[in-house]
Amino acid sequence: MQKLKTTVVSLTLLLASTNAFAASQQIQESCWEQTFSDDFDSLDLWNAADNTGQWRTRYIWERDTIINNELQYYIDPIEHGMTPFSIEDGVLKITASKTPDDLKTKTKNQPYISGVLTSENGFSQQYGRFEVRAKPPKGKGLWSAFWLLPSFDRWPEGVAVLPEIDVMEHLGHEPNTFHTTLHTNQHGKLDSHPYDHTMKSDLTKDFHVYSVVWNSETVNWYIDYNKVASHPTPRDYTRPVHFLLNLAVGGTWPGSPNRRTKLPASFDIDYVRAYTLAESCN
Repeated sequence: MQKLKTTVVSLTLLLASTNAFAASQQIQESCWEQTFSDDFDSLDLWNAADNTGQWRTRYIWERDTIINNELQYYIDPIEHGMTPFSIEDGVLKITASKTPDDLKTKTKNQPYISGVLTSENGFSQQYGRFEVRAKPPKGKGLWSAFWLLPSFDRWPEGVAVLPEIDVMEHLGHEPNTFHTTLHTNQHGKLDSHPYDHTMKSDLTKDFHVYSVVWNSETVNWYIDYNKVASHPTPRDYTRPVHFLLNLAVGGTWPGSPNRRTKLPASFDIDYVRAYTLAESCN
């Protein structure tokens, strides 16, 4: 009898442990306090003249800088007299299209134009939950992303690549798959830790919520509040981070668009939000 009793107790503990683990695989909304939200009823672009506004239309480096052998140029409504951004029914659209002839001299003769938004001048936060509800476009050569970088006034000297959390990257020729990656320089060279997630449904057909929860111990990724990956927090993740949203065209990873790629194409974003962990859940 004693052995049977012990077996029953052990099974009960196992079941309790399994249930606790299952619960930890989902985001518990009651444990989070919102610190930032943009539902994109309008678009608050940064104004260089008076340093106001939420979203900047270029990276920290010069606008003419092209990374990853990409084929797009990120334009600004004021600088270029044309915008890649629009709002439809509370949804932000970042649209990529072929470069008009009259813009080619202003866009380094890149064959495509598109947009990037960063909250570098408007919002940053260390630790917490960061998420977007979005729908990426389908098509070879289309590369949409939501990611996080540490915030600096200017690019730090002697650093080639900053630590980076890619919350969601999507390649248009893989409609069922999204990618999450952690980049770190903690060992003095760039180390990348990619996690690829293939879903049953076509992610370009509907909106999904892509989230990351970052604390001093782990970085955890989620889709629609369900955990898909986890990685120990690197030692060089020590600064507040800001949001980046962009739709790239071409590049080393996705390759160039082909004749079946439909342009214009848009990366649709319903909202971007940030949270801190509620004290009651620490």
